[in-house]
Amino acid sequence: MLILHAAIHDACLTWRWQTKTISHCFLVVKRVAMARVLVVDDNTLVRESFVELLARRGYDVASAADGELAITMIRRAPCQLAIVDVMMPTMGGLEFRQELATIAPNVKIIFVTGQPDKFEQLVEDDPDYIDGTMNILFKPVHPVKMLAEVERLIGAP
Repeated sequence: MLILHAAIHDACLTWRWQTKTISHCFLVVKRVAMARVLVVDDNTLVRESFVELLARRGYDVASAADGELAITMIRRAPCQLAIVDVMMPTMGGLEFRQELATIAPNVKIIFVTGQPDKFEQLVEDDPDYIDGTMNILFKPVHPVKMLAEVERLIGAP
């Protein structure tokens, strides 16, 4: 008769077959799903500084220089949050939001802009802006404020 006993001690698995003991040590690696953030800004310095800030905090971060590229990237690899400049060539932040709503409506957006007056003119009739649910940060964005907003929307990494 074969008798099998298994015990786990300090990440080692031990099997006992009657009088023989066989040990096998192993490392359990738990893959933690990191929140994926996409930074979209035509200004390289701004884009890279946001990416570095978020990556250091532990987020999985990708970046794009315009809205069209960002949409292509989201089709390939979804994200949970997009941080998007409002004024960009090719496809700006508001056009990006409209396109995103058709392909990934659950992605949250933080708009960033260095032109608050112009931004308010663009969105003054937008229902999300009117009811206060639009997430907006004005450049220059303080790193603590950016991290607080990201964590509020998708949690800590």
